[in-house]
Amino acid sequence: MPAVRSNIVPLRHARPGVVAYVKSPADWFVANSGWIQGSDGVALIDTCGTESATLELLRDVRKYAGEVELTVVITHAHGEHHNGLGVALRDGGTALAAPGSVELVKAGPQTYGNVFTCTRWGVLEPPEPDAVRPVSGRQRLDLGGAAADVVAVPGVAHTAGDLVVHEPRSGTLFTGDLVFIGSTPVAVHGSIPGWLDALAWLQDTFRPRTVVPGHGPVATPGHTAFHAMRVYLEWLLEATARQSDFTKLAKQASLRWPGWRNPERHVGNLMRAYADQHGRKLDVDLAIDAVLAAAGGRIDLDYLLDREPVRQIS
Repeated sequence: MPAVRSNIVPLRHARPGVVAYVKSPADWFVANSGWIQGSDGVALIDTCGTESATLELLRDVRKYAGEVELTVVITHAHGEHHNGLGVALRDGGTALAAPGSVELVKAGPQTYGNVFTCTRWGVLEPPEPDAVRPVSGRQRLDLGGAAADVVAVPGVAHTAGDLVVHEPRSGTLFTGDLVFIGSTPVAVHGSIPGWLDALAWLQDTFRPRTVVPGHGPVATPGHTAFHAMRVYLEWLLEATARQSDFTKLAKQASLRWPGWRNPERHVGNLMRAYADQHGRKLDVDLAIDAVLAAAGGRIDLDYLLDREPVRQIS
C-alpha cells in the first residue's frame, strides 16, 4: 500500500486563495478537504478522520493562510470529513453544518467499529456544542477581500444533511461526497433519486468551472464530474427496477466501472436504489454487512493509512 498523499492544489493564486487538499489514493477514510482564504479569515472545508491527519492539514492551512479567524464547514456527517473538528477548533473558531448533520457533528468522532479496524485515531474530541451552527439555506462568509458561499443541499442526497461551498470568483465548487471521482460512491445513508436531483440543482445553481470532489482528483471542467455521477446513479435505478439479485448486479457494475476503487460498495448502493424506487425502508446495517462481505470482512484502516501523509504541491 503506498503512502497516503496530501496534494496541495492551488486553484487561484491571487487572493482569494483557493486550495484543494486532495488525498490519494481515493480509498476508505481517505477524503479531500480544502480552504478559501482572505485577509481576515479562512474557510476550511472538512477535516480528516484521524488526529494526526487533521493536525497535518491545519499546519498547511496556517502556513498558507496565517493566523486568521477559522470557520470550518462540514460538508456532511461522515467520520472521514468531521472526526477532526474538535481538533481543528482547539484554539477557537466556529463550524457550520447542514441541519440534518448538526447533531451527529456535535456528538463527535465516528469510528464505525463494526466496519473498520484501526489503532491510529489519536485523540479525537467532540467540538464545543455552541461552536457548531446550522446552515439551512445560503450563508456568505466574508473572509476579507474574499467570500465563500456555504449552501445547504435541498432534500436527502448523499446523506440527510449535505452542504457545498462555492467560491464565486474562480467558480470553484467543493461538493463533499456528492461527487466521487475514481472511487465507487457510498449511497447507503442517502437517496438515489434525491442525489440525482441534487446534482441537477448543483449544476443549474452554480455552473462551476472547477469541482473539488469529496474523494478523487479535481475536475476541470466541473460538468464532467456531474455527468459521470449521473450515469452511475441512473444505472443503479435501471438495474434494480426489476431485479433484486444484488450480488449479480454488483458484478455487472464492477465490469462497467473497472477502474473505480472499492467495488465492494456497489452492492450496498444497489440495495439503496432498490429500496428507494420500490418504496421500501432500507436496513442500513444489512446493506453495510453486504458491503463488508463483498470486501472480505472489516476494512483494515491501519493498512490503508499505513504511513504518515506525504505532502506535495501541484
